[in-house]
Amino acid sequence: MKKKIALFAMMLACGFAANAQETKATATVQEVTANRTAADDLKSLDKLIKLDENQKSGLLGLFEYKHSELANTNLSQERKNILAQAIETKMRATLTSDQNAKLDKNPKLVSLITR
Repeated sequence: MKKKIALFAMMLACGFAANAQETKATATVQEVTANRTAADDLKSLDKLIKLDENQKSGLLGLFEYKHSELANTNLSQERKNILAQAIETKMRATLTSDQNAKLDKNPKLVSLITR
């Protein structure tokens, strides 16, 4: 009887370990995708506006957050619009007035980066 209980406990432990590993792998794929698209957004912005290293690191984190939130398929269009507005506000707060002026001349890029 003790052997059966021990065998059952081992089976449960292995099952939980396998499920935990599968979930972690899925999250990693989403993180890699978010990081890649965030880096693309940062490159697009850096082509138009020359960013310093502090701005790049701050904006990269902001864009990673944006893409990880957009990966959530349960967001309504209203929530996506609120997220885009928040991203644009935080992005503009990070940039200098000269950089914001250059950004104002290219609203298509702003829309692409924030949405």
